[in-house]
Amino acid sequence: MGKAGLALFIFEKLGSYPQFFNFEQHHYLGSLTMRDRRPQTTGDLLEETGLNNIQQRAIALSQLNTAVKQHVNCAEHCRVSNYRQGILIIETESAAWSMRLNYERHTLMMKLREKLLPKLQDIEIKVNPSLAAVHKQRQEKIPDIIQKPITEVAAQHLLATAASAPEKVKKRLERLALLAQKQKR
Repeated sequence: MGKAGLALFIFEKLGSYPQFFNFEQHHYLGSLTMRDRRPQTTGDLLEETGLNNIQQRAIALSQLNTAVKQHVNCAEHCRVSNYRQGILIIETESAAWSMRLNYERHTLMMKLREKLLPKLQDIEIKVNPSLAAVHKQRQEKIPDIIQKPITEVAAQHLLATAASAPEKVKKRLERLALLAQKQKR
């Protein structure tokens, strides 16, 4: 007995036949209804897949992050990571900022309970060093040493000093004096 025969036997014993079974040819046809191939809007896709819930949660966390940053002194060094079961999780970029935020924890909880989260039970603070890396990338890097142009007078003084200096120092002073000529060009 093949697969179709076995399926027919089972369906006969159960007393019901599914709509997708062809009785004349005794084989499985799959679903008789074809998939709707028409284009769907993005909104429909989001509703069907559950991405809408994720999007709403992300928006809520972003608004919560903004509210928290208004009430803390170290706003640029922390962010809201999550809120679940009455516990607000805040990430900081270092242990030092974590300590500072711990000092503000009680007042922050009071303010958030009054205005935004009446069911807030606790605030958990975690250290996330990758926040520091993101923060540093945002700032424009200022060079540690800003090279000022060497004037002609300074170059002459360097050459005069190089005349009476040891050989190793003499070569370095002469190279510095050459920078004045390069900057003129």
